Amino acid sequence: MFVAIFLYLCKMFKKLGILLIASCWLVSCNKRFESAMKSSDKDYILQIADEFYAEKKYANAIELYQKVNSAFSGTEQAADIAFKQADANFQDKNYRLAAHQFKTFYITNPTDPRAEEAAYRSAYAFYTDSPVYNLDQTSTLSAINELQSFINMYPESSRVPEANGYINELREKLEKKYFEIAKIYYKTLKYKAAAIAFDNMLDDYPDTKLREEAMMYSLRSKYELGVNYSRFETQELRLQNAMTQYKLFVKAYPDSKFKSEADKINQKVEAEMVKHKEIAAKIEKAKADAEAANQDNKS
Repeated sequence: MFVAIFLYLCKMFKKLGILLIASCWLVSCNKRFESAMKSSDKDYILQIADEFYAEKKYANAIELYQKVNSAFSGTEQAADIAFKQADANFQDKNYRLAAHQFKTFYITNPTDPRAEEAAYRSAYAFYTDSPVYNLDQTSTLSAINELQSFINMYPESSRVPEANGYINELREKLEKKYFEIAKIYYKTLKYKAAAIAFDNMLDDYPDTKLREEAMMYSLRSKYELGVNYSRFETQELRLQNAMTQYKLFVKAYPDSKFKSEADKINQKVEAEMVKHKEIAAKIEKAKADAEAANQDNKS
């Protein structure tokens, strides 16, 4: 009984000791930070900023670097401050800001030994900031551009294969976004917009993994547009577009899982084309008969 109570009290004192140490350390950090923020001694501020950076207290380090960086402009320490500030923002998950700071670093310090790393980190920060495919893809486009710029600047870098892998991943994300946008057009019966969107996607990303499905959606859209959503004057051209799309699809994917559906669509399109030409012939005949009758009346 007494042994159990003794062990319990030991554990409690140990926990209290840890909490006390942590509290003291936190108070010490706060005092150092407040002291540096109030100080006008740039060397002292930089010293404390570097201490926080080494301790991975990145939020504190960022504020102090920001406070002191202008004071060291043009000095030997300027490049080191700029690199650490960019890295601290990256570690603190301020990816977009870190990307711009790394980019500024390698542009401003092209001969610095860390320039290559900064160029890569800038691109990687944009990559990390890239959101899921259905959100705004500004960071994705920036990441692709930055990764490609890195490859162009450092073609012999050991990081090139990794950079190329990130580019492929980001391009697939863009493909998915444009594919889903086109599908929304299709599902909301906006077949003209859907056909254009799917064709544009296929032109922009000819090697996409979604190519087969996108081509099939294009065929479906052109079928609907030609058969169900056309004025007589535009129907023949739209039916021809659907027939052309069918030929392209079966040529590219002769064993497609969509082949049966594509064949049925083409049969309906061809049947509709026959009807259209029959009606067109009747209209032309009626016009010719009317014109002949008009000439007879005049004579």
